[in-house]
Amino acid sequence: MRANGASWDKVAICSGHTIDAPDRKEPRFPQAKAEAVRAKIALQLAQWEMGAGDLAICGGASGADLLFAEECLSRGAQIRLLLAQRVDDFVRASVLPGGEEWVRRFHTMRAKAEVEILPANSSAESNENSIYARNNLWIIETAQAEAGDPGKIFALLVWDEKPTGDGPGGTSDFQKKVNRLGGQFQIINPTKL
Repeated sequence: MRANGASWDKVAICSGHTIDAPDRKEPRFPQAKAEAVRAKIALQLAQWEMGAGDLAICGGASGADLLFAEECLSRGAQIRLLLAQRVDDFVRASVLPGGEEWVRRFHTMRAKAEVEILPANSSAESNENSIYARNNLWIIETAQAEAGDPGKIFALLVWDEKPTGDGPGGTSDFQKKVNRLGGQFQIINPTKL
Protein backbone atom coordinates (compact mmCIF):
# COMPACT_ATOMS: atom_id res chain seq x y z
CA MET A 1 0.00 0.00 0.00
CA ARG A 2 1.38 3.41 -0.94
CA ALA A 3 1.97 6.03 1.74
CA ASN A 4 -1.25 7.82 0.76
CA GLY A 5 -3.26 4.60 1.25
CA ALA A 6 -3.95 4.06 -2.45
CA SER A 7 -3.18 0.69 -3.97
CA TRP A 8 -0.59 0.18 -6.68
CA ASP A 9 -1.73 0.02 -10.31
CA LYS A 10 0.58 -2.96 -10.91
CA VAL A 11 3.14 -4.87 -8.86
CA ALA A 12 6.00 -6.37 -10.84
CA ILE A 13 8.40 -8.88 -9.34
CA CYS A 14 11.57 -10.38 -10.69
CA SER A 15 13.69 -13.38 -9.94
CA GLY A 16 16.54 -14.62 -12.02
CA HIS A 17 20.07 -15.67 -12.39
CA THR A 18 22.94 -13.57 -11.17
CA ILE A 19 25.73 -12.75 -13.58
CA ASP A 20 27.93 -15.81 -13.95
CA ALA A 21 31.16 -15.79 -12.01
CA PRO A 22 34.09 -15.98 -14.47
CA ASP A 23 34.85 -19.59 -13.45
CA ARG A 24 31.28 -20.93 -13.84
CA LYS A 25 31.43 -24.23 -15.78
CA GLU A 26 27.91 -24.17 -17.29
CA PRO A 27 26.97 -20.64 -18.31
CA ARG A 28 23.50 -19.44 -17.32
CA PHE A 29 23.88 -15.68 -17.55
CA PRO A 30 27.26 -14.58 -18.94
CA GLN A 31 28.18 -10.90 -18.58
CA ALA A 32 28.19 -10.68 -22.40
CA LYS A 33 24.40 -11.27 -22.39
CA ALA A 34 23.57 -8.46 -19.92
CA GLU A 35 22.63 -5.83 -22.52
CA ALA A 36 20.53 -8.29 -24.53
CA VAL A 37 18.68 -9.25 -21.34
CA ARG A 38 18.24 -5.57 -20.44
CA ALA A 39 16.66 -4.93 -23.85
CA LYS A 40 14.23 -7.84 -23.35
CA ILE A 41 13.34 -6.62 -19.86
CA ALA A 42 12.68 -3.12 -21.22
CA LEU A 43 10.45 -4.55 -23.96
CA GLN A 44 8.46 -6.64 -21.48
CA LEU A 45 8.00 -3.73 -19.08
CA ALA A 46 6.74 -1.61 -21.99
CA GLN A 47 4.25 -4.33 -22.91
CA TRP A 48 3.04 -4.42 -19.31
CA GLU A 49 2.95 -0.58 -19.34
CA MET A 50 4.95 -0.34 -16.12
CA GLY A 51 5.45 3.19 -14.89
CA ALA A 52 4.44 5.75 -12.29
CA GLY A 53 1.93 4.31 -9.83
CA ASP A 54 3.50 0.85 -10.06
CA LEU A 55 5.72 -1.02 -7.61
CA ALA A 56 8.70 -3.19 -8.64
CA ILE A 57 10.04 -5.74 -6.14
CA CYS A 58 13.19 -7.84 -6.46
CA GLY A 59 16.11 -9.16 -4.47
CA GLY A 60 18.85 -6.77 -5.64
CA ALA A 61 21.48 -9.27 -6.87
CA SER A 62 23.74 -8.71 -9.87
CA GLY A 63 22.16 -9.66 -13.17
CA ALA A 64 18.39 -10.10 -13.41
CA ASP A 65 17.43 -8.20 -10.25
CA LEU A 66 19.47 -5.07 -10.87
CA LEU A 67 18.67 -4.91 -14.59
CA PHE A 68 14.96 -5.20 -13.75
CA ALA A 69 15.19 -2.55 -11.01
CA GLU A 70 17.11 -0.14 -13.25
CA GLU A 71 14.60 -0.50 -16.07
CA CYS A 72 11.58 -0.14 -13.75
CA LEU A 73 13.12 2.96 -12.18
CA SER A 74 13.71 4.48 -15.62
CA ARG A 75 9.97 4.03 -16.29
CA GLY A 76 9.01 5.86 -13.08
CA ALA A 77 8.04 2.85 -10.92
CA GLN A 78 8.77 2.71 -7.19
CA ILE A 79 11.52 0.17 -6.40
CA ARG A 80 11.65 -2.08 -3.36
CA LEU A 81 14.72 -4.26 -2.81
CA LEU A 82 14.11 -7.19 -0.46
CA LEU A 83 17.56 -8.41 0.53
CA ALA A 84 18.19 -11.96 1.75
CA GLN A 85 21.00 -10.80 4.09
CA ARG A 86 22.43 -7.70 5.73
CA VAL A 87 23.83 -5.37 3.07
CA ASP A 88 27.55 -6.23 3.40
CA ASP A 89 26.89 -9.98 3.47
CA PHE A 90 24.45 -9.70 0.58
CA VAL A 91 26.90 -7.74 -1.57
CA ARG A 92 29.65 -10.27 -0.86
CA ALA A 93 27.43 -13.29 -1.72
CA SER A 94 25.09 -12.01 -4.44
CA VAL A 95 26.58 -8.95 -6.11
CA LEU A 96 30.40 -8.99 -5.96
CA PRO A 97 30.82 -12.33 -7.81
CA GLY A 98 29.54 -10.49 -10.92
CA GLY A 99 32.26 -7.84 -10.60
CA GLU A 100 32.90 -4.40 -9.11
CA GLU A 101 30.67 -2.64 -11.67
CA TRP A 102 27.67 -4.57 -10.31
CA VAL A 103 28.60 -3.52 -6.78
CA ARG A 104 28.58 0.13 -7.89
CA ARG A 105 25.20 -0.35 -9.59
CA PHE A 106 23.78 -2.04 -6.49
CA HIS A 107 24.75 0.87 -4.24
CA THR A 108 23.35 3.37 -6.76
CA MET A 109 20.03 1.50 -6.82
CA ARG A 110 20.03 1.06 -3.05
CA ALA A 111 20.18 4.85 -2.67
CA LYS A 112 17.06 5.25 -4.86
CA ALA A 113 14.98 2.33 -3.59
CA GLU A 114 13.15 1.28 -0.48
CA VAL A 115 15.34 -1.45 1.05
CA GLU A 116 14.34 -4.15 3.53
CA ILE A 117 16.32 -7.06 5.00
CA LEU A 118 14.74 -10.53 5.31
CA PRO A 119 13.44 -10.68 8.88
CA ALA A 120 14.63 -13.58 11.01
CA ASN A 121 11.02 -14.35 11.93
CA SER A 122 9.73 -14.21 8.34
CA SER A 123 6.58 -16.29 7.73
CA ALA A 124 8.58 -17.97 4.99
CA GLU A 125 11.18 -19.14 7.52
CA SER A 126 11.73 -22.87 7.77
CA ASN A 127 14.67 -25.07 8.62
CA GLU A 128 14.26 -26.59 5.15
CA ASN A 129 14.40 -23.27 3.29
CA SER A 130 17.64 -21.52 2.37
CA ILE A 131 17.74 -17.76 2.81
CA TYR A 132 17.20 -17.50 -0.96
CA ALA A 133 14.09 -19.69 -0.88
CA ARG A 134 12.78 -17.65 2.05
CA ASN A 135 13.57 -14.43 0.19
CA ASN A 136 11.69 -15.63 -2.91
CA LEU A 137 8.67 -16.45 -0.74
CA TRP A 138 8.94 -13.04 0.89
CA ILE A 139 8.97 -11.32 -2.53
CA ILE A 140 5.87 -13.26 -3.57
CA GLU A 141 4.05 -12.65 -0.27
CA THR A 142 4.89 -8.95 -0.45
CA ALA A 143 3.60 -8.74 -4.03
CA GLN A 144 0.36 -10.44 -3.00
CA ALA A 145 -0.12 -8.06 -0.07
CA GLU A 146 0.71 -4.95 -2.10
CA ALA A 147 -1.34 -5.88 -5.18
CA GLY A 148 -4.43 -7.13 -3.39
CA ASP A 149 -5.58 -8.63 -6.68
CA PRO A 150 -3.52 -11.39 -8.40
CA GLY A 151 -4.41 -9.79 -11.74
CA LYS A 152 -2.17 -6.83 -10.78
CA ILE A 153 0.92 -9.06 -10.32
CA PHE A 154 3.43 -9.31 -13.16
CA ALA A 155 6.45 -11.59 -12.74
CA LEU A 156 9.59 -11.54 -14.84
CA LEU A 157 11.93 -14.53 -14.68
CA VAL A 158 15.43 -14.34 -16.14
CA TRP A 159 16.12 -18.04 -16.23
CA ASP A 160 17.76 -20.72 -18.34
CA GLU A 161 14.58 -22.81 -17.88
CA LYS A 162 16.40 -25.76 -16.34
CA PRO A 163 14.00 -27.37 -13.85
CA THR A 164 16.45 -27.86 -10.99
CA GLY A 165 18.93 -25.02 -11.36
CA ASP A 166 21.11 -24.58 -8.29
CA GLY A 167 18.53 -26.02 -5.88
CA PRO A 168 15.64 -24.79 -3.75
CA GLY A 169 15.23 -21.04 -3.74
CA GLY A 170 16.41 -20.74 -7.32
CA THR A 171 14.48 -19.33 -10.24
CA SER A 172 12.83 -22.63 -11.16
CA ASP A 173 11.40 -22.78 -7.63
CA PHE A 174 10.23 -19.16 -7.92
CA GLN A 175 8.54 -19.94 -11.26
CA LYS A 176 6.48 -22.75 -9.72
CA LYS A 177 5.31 -20.47 -6.92
CA VAL A 178 4.50 -17.59 -9.29
CA ASN A 179 2.53 -19.94 -11.51
CA ARG A 180 0.19 -20.63 -8.58
CA LEU A 181 -0.39 -16.90 -8.01
CA GLY A 182 -2.62 -16.41 -11.00
CA GLY A 183 -0.73 -13.30 -12.14
CA GLN A 184 1.07 -12.89 -15.44
CA PHE A 185 4.65 -13.99 -15.96
CA GLN A 186 7.26 -13.89 -18.69
CA ILE A 187 10.53 -15.80 -19.02
CA ILE A 188 13.69 -14.38 -20.54
CA ASN A 189 16.29 -17.08 -21.19
CA PRO A 190 19.80 -15.55 -21.42
CA THR A 191 21.19 -18.72 -23.01
CA LYS A 192 18.90 -18.22 -26.03
CA LEU A 193 19.82 -14.59 -26.72
